[in-house]
Amino acid sequence: MQIVQMNEQNYKQVAMIEAECFSQPWSEKTFYEELSNANAHTFVAVENGEAAGFLSVWEVCGEVNINNIAVRERFRRKGIARALLQHMLDELSSAYSAALEVRRSNASAIALYESFGFKCVGQRKNFYSLPTEDALLYTKILNGEN
Repeated sequence: MQIVQMNEQNYKQVAMIEAECFSQPWSEKTFYEELSNANAHTFVAVENGEAAGFLSVWEVCGEVNINNIAVRERFRRKGIARALLQHMLDELSSAYSAALEVRRSNASAIALYESFGFKCVGQRKNFYSLPTEDALLYTKILNGEN
């Protein structure tokens, strides 16, 4: 497996993963527009020439917001999400902090984030829909020198 930046050759595959994994996915057009967003970074895990998963973040003023992380079902339980998260942390190591929202019921994602030292700092009631569910807010200080 290798991790590459999303580009004009793979953004459609990223949009397909998004549609497979989320009840209210970003559109293909949105991912295409992300290519020209200087604050956006989308890392794509590629296995045997196929996009297996991705992680999308925005970095603004030293703060990273993790938008989405998704792995296609047939590639799950192979450490791809962990590799994507580690790659993002390595690539954006000069950032001060990282934050994300996660569905309260997503135990595997919560375990992943906590294993990287993210801490739950709050919740957003009824943040998600289809189905309606609270979001847990997680954050991690990355670099205390900023």
